[in-house]
Amino acid sequence: MELKKLDVPTSSITDVKKSPMDVFGQARKAGTGVYVFNREKVAGIMLTQEQYEELLEELSEFRDKQYKPVEKENQVPEELEELAIALRKVLVKGANLSVKYLDEWMVQAGFITKKTGFGGVTELLRELSETGKIIYQLRRRENNKVIYAEIFGEAYESHRSSDMITIGQVNLIER
Repeated sequence: MELKKLDVPTSSITDVKKSPMDVFGQARKAGTGVYVFNREKVAGIMLTQEQYEELLEELSEFRDKQYKPVEKENQVPEELEELAIALRKVLVKGANLSVKYLDEWMVQAGFITKKTGFGGVTELLRELSETGKIIYQLRRRENNKVIYAEIFGEAYESHRSSDMITIGQVNLIER
């Protein structure tokens, strides 16, 4: 069996302890992160501040390009702008996440839980497979209107979990 060689710089945890600045220099020179190994396993990756900030900016740009928070004229009512921004950060088109995490996050954002009974994810997955979307209702009303979030997506089974979905589009709707 042939061992694969990484195409990125590597370092050991011992080297990091001796001189972290040397590892940052290695990352800067290579223009990429440095894989840090501890006992032949990757413990983490060291990046320069510039590399880290660049990754965050690219991620933010990617999310902005992929996500359309409201279908209705792509306009978010002013009172829902903060909610739309929060949804945009978590529910990115093409992102994979567990239905359990989705429900927990939606409840934290102010929506009514969709889980029922033990585990509760089966009903969410059933709704998704039957309608192609999961609909959440916001607990509070805005201007005497009920606010709903429609989360379109597809269920899929990963090697770790059977309650995973791929986010499609997310719409905020007033009724």
